[in-house]
Amino acid sequence: MGREAYRSLYGDLTKLKDDSVLKDPAAGPDDDDELFELLLAVSDWIDHYCNRHFYPRAETLLFDGSGGDRLLTPDLISVAELAESDASGRDFEKAWEAGAYRLLPYNAAPLRPWGHPYGAILSLLKGGAHAGRGDGFAAGQANFRVTGVWGYRLFAEASGAALAAPVAADDAAMTVSDSSQFHVGQTVLLGASGKDAAPAEQALVTAVDSHELKVSRGLNGSAATAHASGEAVGILRWPASVERAALIQAARIWTRAADFEPFYVDADVDTDVRLLLEPYRRTPS
Repeated sequence: MGREAYRSLYGDLTKLKDDSVLKDPAAGPDDDDELFELLLAVSDWIDHYCNRHFYPRAETLLFDGSGGDRLLTPDLISVAELAESDASGRDFEKAWEAGAYRLLPYNAAPLRPWGHPYGAILSLLKGGAHAGRGDGFAAGQANFRVTGVWGYRLFAEASGAALAAPVAADDAAMTVSDSSQFHVGQTVLLGASGKDAAPAEQALVTAVDSHELKVSRGLNGSAATAHASGEAVGILRWPASVERAALIQAARIWTRAADFEPFYVDADVDTDVRLLLEPYRRTPS
């Protein structure tokens, strides 16, 4: 079984195999592939249970115009482009300038460790410089397009390490100056241009060998790009209760039925794990 994932895991193998979590001495290196897949299955279940995903995903989504001044969205971290379709409904040529809208709620701060996502876009098109363009999101079907980063939070913790050699867009490994903070299952961040900037690329750590990290590139809709030597490497962090829920449930499922694959998580989730996740759960719309 290989270590492949299409998304982030809400925990890493080092934390999962710690004596305080997985009290199973039989879970040695030979079990790492199965533990990786189990963490992936539990992470998927958490997203379905909470009706949201906690990792940042770059994507373009379409929305129906509300006819008012607000456009309700799924969990939103940042917007790269907001565009409106023309009368034909086929071309999105009317790009809104940044000053024409604002993200709500005002104090969401999804790039901070304590932050929450945005959940709506407020139109500021009310006369003045915007006269003649209407007062908001014209009613229609799939007539607004939003390109951005979606998810609960994007907080990058500094690892203290940097790339020790250039990385090409198609490289499946990268050499870092210090690998002590990296573990299998982590999502690393590359190419951030500032403290509050979204990273250019996300990559999933699938193996650590001395100073070399084997990675799955272009994770969560990000683009795999070239990176220069000396570029800082960050680590994506999750809300503490979400990570704890993933580690506890994965450890318990492994202890109960390590030989059963694939792992069916939904029927085997404990009450205390659900309670950890309850504050993050959204009611399906």
